Amino acid sequence: MTPQIVDHPGLTLAGFAIRTSLQEQANLRDIPAFWQRYAQSLRAPLLASLGLPHAVEYGVVRGFDPASGTFDYLIGIECQGAPQLPEGACRHAIAPARYAMFTTPPADNDEAFSRAIVATWQAAYQDWLPTAPWQHAGSESFERYDGRSGPGQTGRQMEIYLPVVPR
Repeated sequence: MTPQIVDHPGLTLAGFAIRTSLQEQANLRDIPAFWQRYAQSLRAPLLASLGLPHAVEYGVVRGFDPASGTFDYLIGIECQGAPQLPEGACRHAIAPARYAMFTTPPADNDEAFSRAIVATWQAAYQDWLPTAPWQHAGSESFERYDGRSGPGQTGRQMEIYLPVVPR
């Protein structure tokens, strides 16, 4: 799996966050459950507060603590200005940076899409990064879910952005 190296201009997100951990693969349970809760009860109020009928959504891995394996996972939507957000929501800025952008293989159902996301993260960190002419920049990674990512679609895909600097 070979990523594209891209310069991202940065953006500000409004969204909701949870704390999770790599320990005992808690993140593999917590994050999908958080997406379900977001889709059921958090997305609509967030979109309404931003005055949007729909939007590209992001999943951000931030505040990673290598000693404990814990991190925050934020689900958000790009926002402009300073709208009043729903209770429990926060703003988060992603700074401009260079990224290795991975695109998941097409998936035709929710289970296959989830597996493709996990497999792409694993391939990025375990296969590509150790031998790449790039190293992790130590800042936030993020996922981008656009029109190709919607439930019920065949060939669903999303993008994973790993921040990189030359070795």
